[in-house]
Amino acid sequence: MNDSSLALVIGPRQRVTSPIRSSGEGVLLVFALMTLLAGILFGYPFWHVRYSGIPLTLDRMLWIGVMLGLVVVMLRRGFALREITRGDIFLVVFITYLGISATIAAVGENDSASVARWIFFYFVPATLYFSARQMQISESVQRVILIGIGCVGIYLALTGVAEVFGFGFLVFPPYILDQSISGEFLGRARGPLLNPVVNGFLMTIAWAAWIVLSRSAPRRWWPILLLVHAVMVVGIVSTLTRSVWMGACLSGLFLGYNLLPQRYRWAWLATGAFVVILIAVLVKGLFWEMKRDRELSAAEAARSAQLRPILAQLAWEMTKDHPFFGVGLAQYDRAKEGYLSNPLASYPVNQAKPYSQHNVFLSVLVETGAVGLTGFMFLLAAWGRDVALLRRDGNQNLCLLGVVALAAYITNGMFHDVTIIPQMNAVLFTVVGLAQSVPRDPAAS
Repeated sequence: MNDSSLALVIGPRQRVTSPIRSSGEGVLLVFALMTLLAGILFGYPFWHVRYSGIPLTLDRMLWIGVMLGLVVVMLRRGFALREITRGDIFLVVFITYLGISATIAAVGENDSASVARWIFFYFVPATLYFSARQMQISESVQRVILIGIGCVGIYLALTGVAEVFGFGFLVFPPYILDQSISGEFLGRARGPLLNPVVNGFLMTIAWAAWIVLSRSAPRRWWPILLLVHAVMVVGIVSTLTRSVWMGACLSGLFLGYNLLPQRYRWAWLATGAFVVILIAVLVKGLFWEMKRDRELSAAEAARSAQLRPILAQLAWEMTKDHPFFGVGLAQYDRAKEGYLSNPLASYPVNQAKPYSQHNVFLSVLVETGAVGLTGFMFLLAAWGRDVALLRRDGNQNLCLLGVVALAAYITNGMFHDVTIIPQMNAVLFTVVGLAQSVPRDPAAS
């Protein structure tokens, strides 16, 4: 078969490219996506066994295949990336620094939690990112990936709605409704990861995938796509999580601005901003005091929102004592104990005792210091720049999804420590890696 038989029409310009450059890269892509999917749908609560004290899950077993595939692909290339970006460099530096912080904390406190946090919440996501970065994915493969992400989103939305309305026979896996595993967030579309923040984050990305797919869909598919969009919106609303709603609204405004014809863009932004402000004014009281958890009253929900300034003050006090390198990765709960009984504190610091940090930037600052926070912010900024440049080159599909993932991650991160929520980093890292795997269009540069 000659190269011309693999020609694909991509966007307004024509380019000749193969869907994936080699079968080895294709297998690596499949293993990376299967690992991510298993981590989302069939993680620790679904199935696990202990081997030499280490909990093995389906996604961790599949990850071994990812590592083997990554080594094979790199050996065939002579350990050369397709193209090194600033984001790649910042990620390596950031992950290395966190590994050093975790090791020092583990040795000093005789606590392996810091190393476990580094491996499963940073190192594994980083390997998924670099696995995705080995590809050069054509538009046809991008479409398959978008459809797959969208279908996962429909499942999460329908399962979330069934959970909210108590239709237990429609909820799968059934442990989602099992209070003996965890009663927290039950009834808030918490999904298979048992957390409405990550479930809403996933649905936001999936909704963005359907929006991107809709722009080129034949007219006969419009009624079905309208139903799909309605399901996704209802699923996101069912999380009853304010940061998820804000992230979804911001993503919708961004996608509309980029996908609409240029003459309608500012009208779209103005209309969207007006609708958001109007809704915020009309439901202001409900927004802050709504009853969300079954075991949490409306008044307690309001106090939960008021807790964030206390957590911010606590973070500042801890940062003043450990400004450059922090208290150590995964050491926040241990280190905060010395500040909870401070009789000279000008705020009710003891109220923060049961809680982790509710802001990802403050959490990274406290645990890894100004050095870690600088690396984290440079990484996010570099990823945003890299993906934006690729989108400007005419590669819209996965690049738009990458921007949405970054926007939703940061928005939720302003109100939660998203780095400690299972699969948040893995999903972000993988989506951004996929966004950077699209081939550049030399004619658009």
